[in-house]
Amino acid sequence: MRFNNNLLLASFLGVATAIRRTCRPDTTSGVTGTGYYTVGDTDSWANIAADFCTGEGELQNMNPSGSIVLGQILKVPCKTRKRDCSRIPGDYKGYYKVVKGDELSLIASDFCTDNYNMVLLNPDIDSSSYIVTPGTDLLVPCNWN
Repeated sequence: MRFNNNLLLASFLGVATAIRRTCRPDTTSGVTGTGYYTVGDTDSWANIAADFCTGEGELQNMNPSGSIVLGQILKVPCKTRKRDCSRIPGDYKGYYKVVKGDELSLIASDFCTDNYNMVLLNPDIDSSSYIVTPGTDLLVPCNWN
């Protein structure tokens, strides 16, 4: 396995754990994939949208009030994501350690991307099989917080 300069850099700079916002699924409307999020004091359209794998425009279309205020309840795309990243300070990327049972497509989905972009970020991944090995640290998009 090749030496990973990004891991070395992250160890020197320190890595912050990015805590992803969560949603409460909408169980009343019969529409799957949507839910609710309560606005916090440091929230913006951009960072809320990043957490829920959507764009600012899409999020604003779902919530046509125009602005957001502390305590406001927003409608958001709502999908359970079981993975989180250790964010590289000052960057929009972070690291995720592969665990037994992980598949690249599932990891990619949790980080709002696809296999192609994961291979671009991690050239050691075999693009013909997309197999990832438990214990491997992957560079992932980590836009939230």
